[in-house]
Amino acid sequence: MTAASPPPQTAATLGVEPKPAADAEFISDLMSELEHAERRLGPGLDSIERAFGRHFFDERARSGVKAARGRALRLVESAGCLTEAIALVFAGDLLVCLAVERPWKAEDVRVLVAKLAGLLESSTETTAAQLLLWSLRAPQLSELPPRVGLEVQLSLLVALSPAVEASLWSKDDAGRPGCLVSVGATATTRRFRTVAAELLDGRRLQAGRGLIAGAPVRRWQTPWAALVVRTVAQDGPKGWLEETAEAISPLVEREFLLQRGAAREHALVTASERRLSRLGFDLHDGALQHVAALRADLRELRAAHLDQRVAELDRVLRELAHSLEPASLMRRPLEQIVDAEARALRERTGIDVRTHVAGDFGAMTQSQKIALVRVLQEAFTNIREHSNATVVDVEVIGSRSSVDLQIQDNGDGFEVARTLQDAAQRGRLGLVGSSERVRLLGGSFDINSRPGGPTSVMLTLPRWQPLGADESLAQAAY
Repeated sequence: MTAASPPPQTAATLGVEPKPAADAEFISDLMSELEHAERRLGPGLDSIERAFGRHFFDERARSGVKAARGRALRLVESAGCLTEAIALVFAGDLLVCLAVERPWKAEDVRVLVAKLAGLLESSTETTAAQLLLWSLRAPQLSELPPRVGLEVQLSLLVALSPAVEASLWSKDDAGRPGCLVSVGATATTRRFRTVAAELLDGRRLQAGRGLIAGAPVRRWQTPWAALVVRTVAQDGPKGWLEETAEAISPLVEREFLLQRGAAREHALVTASERRLSRLGFDLHDGALQHVAALRADLRELRAAHLDQRVAELDRVLRELAHSLEPASLMRRPLEQIVDAEARALRERTGIDVRTHVAGDFGAMTQSQKIALVRVLQEAFTNIREHSNATVVDVEVIGSRSSVDLQIQDNGDGFEVARTLQDAAQRGRLGLVGSSERVRLLGGSFDINSRPGGPTSVMLTLPRWQPLGADESLAQAAY
């Protein structure tokens, strides 16, 4: 397929005012130059997409592929044509968004680079080096959890450079080097650790390391981490190694910002959940005890219909007390919690509640899990009390980069801004409070609705765990 055609160009759009007497000759020369440039544009976006073969059709990367193409089209529009630099940006974006969901195999990357080199009329070595430079700093890396972003960067380094194994190291609490992320079966051996220790101490690497090389990752001009690789060639420039270390630095800085934000969020969420737990205990030890006593008295009076109503009140209050206890949420898998909430709504209202839960939720922190469940509960409460809906669809998807929740109902709908403002003025924070909880976790929260419906509640929580902490420690931190 030919290259993407630029928009029609005229002398006026190029900012040139030709003299009237020379209009025809000027425009003829100009169009000739544009036609010549058109022939030199190189491959179109479709040709680059085809070079990725079957990898391009990975459903998990659909949104990333769409965003990469949109960025490339904007660049083409700004430049007036598809240049080699824009083609490389597009290829680098595709390479990264596909690598997020599954690692590239060495053979697949060699085939891809060869195809792109042919399209760009360049050598495979030059194409690989340019792809590495673009992809290491791809903007979508900054949107990923730092650990995932670092894993992608190291996998790209191994795929597109002379490195065959790579690992990233930092000092633990005892001052010893510990591996944060690695790619390769032997990337955490004693030789790698020794090189990492020298770099973290600010020492020059000793001679005679053979195929092991490294570069410091600096923060405020001080080595914070060490990038260590095993290469296929002992000699030669290693600019790609220093470039990778510099590209890693922004993700390291983001890790520090996330840690600082997590500490503040943890304090706020802990206080909020403590209040909710207290409310649950008060319901159990106060209102529920009075309901139980009232029910016993009604039994003696043999008022069956009143007894049934009190029994239902007792059940609802117990469900509320149980749902307000964070510990009860933490003991159950997310899939079970979603199914239980959907079943309760279905049984109480007769609404057809359909759920789809897929993906991995094991790395969610307690705060993230509580936030998602609270949004689900609040949305179900609003649907039950106000929507007149007959069908509710709930979808929860866990990917490597985020956990996404969407709740859609076919109810009456409402004007979002006015309704939320009125609710806040009446002291009914509901979803307003839920959105603040999600914001504190670095996520996004949105409500789409209109009179007549439908209504959608959407939540996205980015995955994040502190670097160097295993899952159990990260969960305990929350």
